[in-house]
Amino acid sequence: MDLSAINWLGVFISALAFFGLGAIWYGPLFGKAWQRGVGLSDDDIKEQMSKVFAASMVMALVISTGMAVFLHSEWAPAETGALAGATMGMMFGIFFILPSTAMNYIFARRPISLILIDAFYHMIAYTVTGIILASWK
Repeated sequence: MDLSAINWLGVFISALAFFGLGAIWYGPLFGKAWQRGVGLSDDDIKEQMSKVFAASMVMALVISTGMAVFLHSEWAPAETGALAGATMGMMFGIFFILPSTAMNYIFARRPISLILIDAFYHMIAYTVTGIILASWK
């Protein structure tokens, strides 16, 4: 694996998009429903927010880097471009993220609404990341 073939600006931009989507998803779109699902109050949410944001951005960079490495490996789809990236990201979401999230939340006795909020955020975020990375490959 030649890491110099990776478009690192694309990795950074896709991580920002991943993080930005989370700000919208867990803010105005589903923030209150998510808070109820995890049992956090407004005061709980405000605690250590800078650490939560920093850790989330690091994880978005790890995910984007991993997807970029995959896109440049021998296992990558032969086709490139936005559609191939979207397909790869969505398949990661459907076959890895959704079932993994559901299994964990079922054992934790979390509500189905929380499974859907968290899994669909990641499915969309992985799809957007795939689009960006494959377009900038």
